[in-house]
Amino acid sequence: MAIPVSRETLLTCCHSGAWADAVLAKQPFQSMEKLIEGARSAWWNETPITGWLEAFAAHPRLGDRRGLAQRSGAFSDLSRDEQSSAAGAAEATLAALADWNARYEARFGHIFIACAAGTPADRMLAMVKQRYTNDPATELSVAAGEQMKITELRLAKLVGAVPSPADVAARRTGESLRSPITTHVLDTARGKPASGVRIVLERAAPGSSNAWQHVGAGKTNGDGRVPDLLPPAASVAPGVYRITFDTSEYMRRCRDEHPAFFPAKPFYPRVSVFFEILESQVNDHFHVPLTWNPYGYSTYRGS
Repeated sequence: MAIPVSRETLLTCCHSGAWADAVLAKQPFQSMEKLIEGARSAWWNETPITGWLEAFAAHPRLGDRRGLAQRSGAFSDLSRDEQSSAAGAAEATLAALADWNARYEARFGHIFIACAAGTPADRMLAMVKQRYTNDPATELSVAAGEQMKITELRLAKLVGAVPSPADVAARRTGESLRSPITTHVLDTARGKPASGVRIVLERAAPGSSNAWQHVGAGKTNGDGRVPDLLPPAASVAPGVYRITFDTSEYMRRCRDEHPAFFPAKPFYPRVSVFFEILESQVNDHFHVPLTWNPYGYSTYRGS
């Protein structure tokens, strides 16, 4: 049986008229998977940039509790639910987020958009700071990827989706959850964990040939680890991932301590590692470490 989808429902998920019309033209959808596939194709291949910007503009600013409270309608109700994890944030954090939202808008010409479901305000703040350094073309693609993530979550909520068996099992048994993707960095030149290394995790946007979706970020702790790269979960989305390590900033700090050993300019200013998670592996845990020195690095799948 085909899944009924109205234009109103689509606009509640993604407020872009061009996108909604492109999705409607692909009906009927015989399954949720086919609907998501059609939504992705319409977004990446048939919606112009003006349609992307229209979708961005419909969202309230992240962390703007007053602005969100003044909105009404189904779209805003979903936005309030998605931003609920930031509702109890400290005023100083929300003020900093508002400041960076304004900087971002001045730089890129559109609001900062991120899939905020389950994301606390301090993580949102770290995300906007990290993405502020992108060039405009890259950031437009990243923002479009975030919008698609929001759209897919809303479609699942409004049209209906069954939780994954792993998530159901975890809730039933009370299993302790952790980030399904973790990492650590070992500095083999000094023979110790590399602390304070900035790390960004992205996923290739389904349906697009060149867009990446930001899914997590963090800094290595004193043990060289980032245990909370993703929110705790019993499963992870399949796809191609890219994890990027900012080795340039780390090596600058190393050179300050050991100027005679570390070179002035890094040979590897950053390291990006690509890996793929298959549909059959979504309930597995993935540990992707980096062993690094100024002139070489290696990686492997750990445990």
